[in-house]
Amino acid sequence: MSEIYTSKKSILHYLHRKPCESLTIEDRQILSQCRILTDKYYQNQVFLRGIIEFSSFCSQDCLYCGLRAANTNLPRYRLSLEDILSTVQRIYSDGLRSVVLQSGEDLFYTTSLIAHVCAEILDRYPDIAITLSIGERNSPAYRKLRKSGATRFLIKHETANPILYKQIHPTQELLSRLRQQQLIKQSGFMLGSGFLVGLPHQTIEDIYDELLFLYQNQFDMWGIGVFIPSQGTPFENYPNGDPNLAKLAMVCSRLFDPQTMIPITTAYHSLMGDADTIQSLHDVANVFMINYTPDSVKNLYHIYNNKQSLTLEKTCQLIEKAGKIPTYTKGEPSRVNNKKPTTSYWYRRTNECR
Repeated sequence: MSEIYTSKKSILHYLHRKPCESLTIEDRQILSQCRILTDKYYQNQVFLRGIIEFSSFCSQDCLYCGLRAANTNLPRYRLSLEDILSTVQRIYSDGLRSVVLQSGEDLFYTTSLIAHVCAEILDRYPDIAITLSIGERNSPAYRKLRKSGATRFLIKHETANPILYKQIHPTQELLSRLRQQQLIKQSGFMLGSGFLVGLPHQTIEDIYDELLFLYQNQFDMWGIGVFIPSQGTPFENYPNGDPNLAKLAMVCSRLFDPQTMIPITTAYHSLMGDADTIQSLHDVANVFMINYTPDSVKNLYHIYNNKQSLTLEKTCQLIEKAGKIPTYTKGEPSRVNNKKPTTSYWYRRTNECR
């Protein structure tokens, strides 16, 4: 099939479809084009990342997150440098060459301390890629962390709707988060972002706008998660977000930015199970994060209820059932290697972008 362009109207129609509905011709074109683009830029590779959740402390108070500072019922933990390094050793011994260091926004770990951790990791394992997911710092901090050897940074905004953002982050502003993302980019990091599907009061139009926002900012990874309520938060009695809508949004995301990395998020697999995860790996996703956080504290990183973790063996089985190859390398975004601007496959006429 030749490459085609897809309109905003077609994408909104696709996002509205229910699992029981038959695919229209346009729906089939969107799905087919997604598969073509995924294969064009990433062939049959799914890149593996080893994630370490090294602190459950957080100074922020996001209404949807179980790690919020006001959740005093949650036992907290911090991993020592030795704990982090021994976990990285496990990841490296399993053959993975990409590690993600993730925490709440915990300033106990100063910029100098995190930079020291990164330098220690690279001193022992110079061929490994380090991603940081530690919340907001400042421009000098980002530059110091980049100089320490970390090359990637993950900082989601969760919603690009400023009204909705304020509702779920009462003490924060969307503009501030977006400025932080730009500072991180300017410091030389590859940057990942993303949003949650199913936040209270979110609309399908919001989902389209999220995809447009991510495209316009050329993020290197698009994480499309699903809202799952957490005990100890103001949102604990809200229903789960619709994982099928996240599945459709992932497909559309490949048309907006064919060269970006698109992971299977933990929340998506937790709600959808193996069969739909395999289908999404076949269609669009090309990153899978495996949780290596020590078992003694893994369940304390309680960002939402019933969070699941897959072993490396089980993850590889899912990838292979999707007809793809588990890939243990650093796994750079396609455009980093190609050095070419991204062509998007939705109409960019002014009337389609509004």
